Amino acid sequence: MCTGVEVALVASTVLATAGTVASAQQQKKMANYQAAQAEADADAAAGAAKVEAARIRKAGQAQAAQANAAYAASGVATGEGSALRITSGIVGDAEEDAYTTLVNGGNTAARYNAQAQADRISGSNAATAGYINAGSTLLQAGSTSYSGWKSASTTRTATGSGGASSANMFTNMGVR
Repeated sequence: MCTGVEVALVASTVLATAGTVASAQQQKKMANYQAAQAEADADAAAGAAKVEAARIRKAGQAQAAQANAAYAASGVATGEGSALRITSGIVGDAEEDAYTTLVNGGNTAARYNAQAQADRISGSNAATAGYINAGSTLLQAGSTSYSGWKSASTTRTATGSGGASSANMFTNMGVR
C-alpha cells in the first residue's frame, strides 16, 4: 500500500517529467517559429532584390533613351559609332548593377535560409534533450524509490560499555 510520501514522490516525478517535456516542446515550437520567420525574411530579401534589379534596368533603359534622343537632336546617328557604344555602355552598366543586386539578394536569402535550418536543428536538439532529461528524471526517481526515500544514518549510538541496544528501535536503525 502506498503512503502519502510515496504518492508525493510519484506525483512530483510525474510533474517534473511532464514539465521537462513541455518545456522542450515549447523550445522546439519557438525554434520552428524563428525558422519560419527566417525563411520569410529570405523570400522578402530575394523579392526585394528582384524589384530593385527591375528598377535599375528600367532606369538604365531610360538613361540610354535620353542619350539617344540627345544624339538624335544634335544630328548624330544613334545606331552606330560612339553613340552606339555610349548607349550600350549605359545599358551594360545598368545590367551589371541589376545582376549585382540579384546576387546580393540571393546571398542574403541564403544566409536567412541557413539560419532557418540552424533554428530547426536547435529546436530538434532541445526536444531530444528534453526527452533525455525526462528519462533521467524517471530513472532517478525509480532509483530513489528503490533505495528508500530515507536512508539510515551511519552513526550509531551505543548505550553502555557492552553495546547493548536501546529500547528505541528507531535509534538502533540509525533513524533520528
